[in-house]
Amino acid sequence: MYSRLRALYSANWGMGQSAANTIYKGVFLPRIAYAAEIWAEGSKLRKSRAKLLSAQRKPLLAITGAYRTASTNCLSAVAGTLPLDLEIRHQAALRNRARERISADEMDTITYELLNEWQDRYTSTNKGSWTQKMIPSVRQRYHLPLDLDHYTTQFLTGHGDFKAKLYGFKLVNDPICACDRKPETVNHVLRFCPRTASARRKLKITMREEGEAWPPENGAFLKSRRTFQALKSFAREALTNRIDG
Repeated sequence: MYSRLRALYSANWGMGQSAANTIYKGVFLPRIAYAAEIWAEGSKLRKSRAKLLSAQRKPLLAITGAYRTASTNCLSAVAGTLPLDLEIRHQAALRNRARERISADEMDTITYELLNEWQDRYTSTNKGSWTQKMIPSVRQRYHLPLDLDHYTTQFLTGHGDFKAKLYGFKLVNDPICACDRKPETVNHVLRFCPRTASARRKLKITMREEGEAWPPENGAFLKSRRTFQALKSFAREALTNRIDG
């Protein structure tokens, strides 16, 4: 269903991350969560959870603009979107709240507990270790609206136009950066590569003006809209205008 809707939007208006998110929230989620208050408990079953997470993967790829090699664990964190099995339970609670079957305080407690469950799940896997550094708190990400793009997502997931990553998938002959110093990992491009020095200088200035250290601490780029925007600007420049020398 989501793929058909996405194709329709792409053919007529183009598909950006914002449009993908609109389709997800306005069409995909209401349909898949239909009568969730009745069957939400079943989403806790392992088989049901696996099916729901599989169904959510394509929407998350569209929302984030990520490469398909990124794990679903990464994608939900980057998107700031509850894993679908948890979202089903959240939707069920919202509908019960609308019918006044639960109080506002109970709704807040349910949301808090679901975010805790997501955080535990997120950090208990070895999939997405780089993303866990960039986004250590899914609660913070959930409450922080961000305007994602394909370039920034590569730095949030670590999956992208980085030779070390491409080499791991046998897409290039070697992992070494064109600067001839180190493997071209996301960390190398972000912190060390001389080819991105100009973009990095601007990033470091903004981070320091915002009271953030360099090298950045885990989660530093999500501390404020300005630090995230600085990362976004760096990502675009770093991936489209790497300078040799």
